[in-house]
Amino acid sequence: MTTHEVLPIDSRVAYPNRAAIEHIQNVALPRLVARAWLHIPFYRRLWTQAGVNPDCVTGLDDLRRLPIIRKQDLEADLIAHPPFGSFQGDFPAVRLQASSGSSGKPKPVLHTRADWENITNLWARRLAAQGVTSADRVQVAFALALFIPGFTSMEGAMKLGALAIPAGSGAMTQSMRQLEIAREWGSTVLGATGGYALHLATEARERGFDLKRDFSFRVMYHTGEPLVEETRRQIENAWGVKSFNNYGSVETGAPAWECEYQHGMHFNEDAYLFEVVDPETLDPLPDGEEGAVVVTSLFKEAAPVIRYMIGDIASIWPEACACGHPFRRLSPIRGRIDDMLKIQGAAVYPTAIEATLRQFPEIGPEFRIVVDCKNGRDRLEVQIECAPDQNDTVNDLAVRVAQRIKERVGFSAAVTAVPFGGLATAEDVARRTKNRYVVDLRKTQP
Repeated sequence: MTTHEVLPIDSRVAYPNRAAIEHIQNVALPRLVARAWLHIPFYRRLWTQAGVNPDCVTGLDDLRRLPIIRKQDLEADLIAHPPFGSFQGDFPAVRLQASSGSSGKPKPVLHTRADWENITNLWARRLAAQGVTSADRVQVAFALALFIPGFTSMEGAMKLGALAIPAGSGAMTQSMRQLEIAREWGSTVLGATGGYALHLATEARERGFDLKRDFSFRVMYHTGEPLVEETRRQIENAWGVKSFNNYGSVETGAPAWECEYQHGMHFNEDAYLFEVVDPETLDPLPDGEEGAVVVTSLFKEAAPVIRYMIGDIASIWPEACACGHPFRRLSPIRGRIDDMLKIQGAAVYPTAIEATLRQFPEIGPEFRIVVDCKNGRDRLEVQIECAPDQNDTVNDLAVRVAQRIKERVGFSAAVTAVPFGGLATAEDVARRTKNRYVVDLRKTQP
């Protein structure tokens, strides 16, 4: 193996202690930097401007000499160097997946065979930790398109010997057909966004199914959107399953996952470096303190992220987990920096509002957060829809929800309740890749 070659990731490997993990990281980081310097013009230009070269990075202690990058840097590079940007490198890529940029335009990310193999190995590790085995039938209800987790999680399940069922999202396989597949083929594991898992529960109840009696699901795994604890609780109570959160993006791959204890997400420290920094000053923050998450993918050849501020707010938990795994944990995501709403100078995270709404069983799975500005004053409106059998409680429900939002979020919101189906049709939900709950009208106002 040359000094630039990628260290392969074994999904089954167990590290005895922190020293073994740090040894892997100290070897992998200089290799990553040398590889990127040789093959990726984006990093070579960036580091030259910062007065850094591969000789400056000999181990973990030198990581902070490298500048932090943001998604806006990648988007600007795509414009300057079309069609794929200069951050991909000249590696022999075999696959392209993409995420939506801030403009809504897909952001392409290339993968080599080694990249793909390592990411799917990491998915196998995730799913094994969440109880998936060779005896399972895994129904994958993520979009099988540019959105990456449908493909990578499916291959991860296959590496465990499970039977993968590539149903795709509701846009590919209608929700009623998803339920028929699950019931008739005995699916035991569902991969879907948390929002779609709740939508399927609502659809099944509407058709008279008993979710715990008529289906065989025992595990559901989620990614693609934040999973607040209250949403997880609704999923578990509805389906009688264990529901697991997984963290990542097309740029990063499969960095973090929940174990059986569902308390924070272990990050794969043999494949990634995680930091938390002050989002304004970019100064590093100590473990346990909340800030902006910064990720480095040690294994990636094409389009590696090196000190990438992914845009989420969380903290690192260094304490040992009850599961005994030596990987440290990322706290639950408080919210995305881009999604944070400034209303009358106060910061409001949509995830806090979602967590409040999920406390009400009378509320259906759909909601909207609408922000506008009237006469120079910001106004927050939360639109909710009643659960199918709660349409006669519209007015009372709106009053109670408004009170709870003020208590939990500390800000007054106008709450509008509509009958079930009033915010989105089943077809609207099925077409989504991710749920978009926030409408900020201020961005369109002069």
